[in-house]
Amino acid sequence: MPSYNLYMGCSVPANYPNYEAAMIKVGNAFGMELNYMEGVSCCGSPNLRAFDYMGWLIVNARTLAIGEKNGHDILTPCNGCFGSLKDVYHFLKHNKSYREEVNKVLKKEGLEFKGTSKPRHFVEALYSDIGIEQIQKKITKPLDGVGIAIHYGCHVLRPEDVTEFSPEILDELVRVTGATVIDYPLWKQCCGATVLPVDEDLAIRLARDKLKSMTEAGAVFATVVCPACGNQLDLQQLGLKDSYGEEYNLPVLLYPQILGLAMGMDDDEVGLSMNRVAADEIMNHLTE
Repeated sequence: MPSYNLYMGCSVPANYPNYEAAMIKVGNAFGMELNYMEGVSCCGSPNLRAFDYMGWLIVNARTLAIGEKNGHDILTPCNGCFGSLKDVYHFLKHNKSYREEVNKVLKKEGLEFKGTSKPRHFVEALYSDIGIEQIQKKITKPLDGVGIAIHYGCHVLRPEDVTEFSPEILDELVRVTGATVIDYPLWKQCCGATVLPVDEDLAIRLARDKLKSMTEAGAVFATVVCPACGNQLDLQQLGLKDSYGEEYNLPVLLYPQILGLAMGMDDDEVGLSMNRVAADEIMNHLTE
């Protein structure tokens, strides 16, 4: 049974109990031991990094150092947390002077960043540690080939040498549920979530362009692995009628919701009713 340190971050527990519930149920079904980390803080993404770089390094190095106490890798379901932890892990592993400076601060708590526990995204652990073959064995209600567009999110893909995450990971994880992955032109484009606090009009336009690209390519559903991206693409649909006179009605599901349903979990177990754009239609695409 693989064991992990589970770093939830702020957004998922505060706003997405459906993401947390579906992830835990899926993880348990594959024997993944997900142990909630205690005593950790917010990753500071993206604001802290912008105005206090050293502070951002320290808070994330502290989380990494706490994870190193038991030697298990750190899993997170949040792209922002993943991006921060990965960036800091990579930077400190390759920058001795900053590592020494950060460790001087951590020493006050009896902690030290060594780089022995890697930060990873939950879906990457599913793909690498459980594997597509084992996931396939758990699929009892595959989707009927329905078209799903994937929004990967900026922080899992960029920069590739730091994140070590390729789009093919999510492509294969969606296909194993029986769904068809829909290719669409703007798959690399940001959803606009991090722009929202500083330029609401631009953020709404980015979400609109993304949704338009997905639906015009034939997507019936969209999937994400980031709470901020999920919120942006789900919530902004409610206001696009006023801003652009357009209605998309494109349900945005978190990947563990889709996988959980294909594994035979019911809609309550994966929190389907919590999606703002009604997503219950996906139940009609499950086959026995």
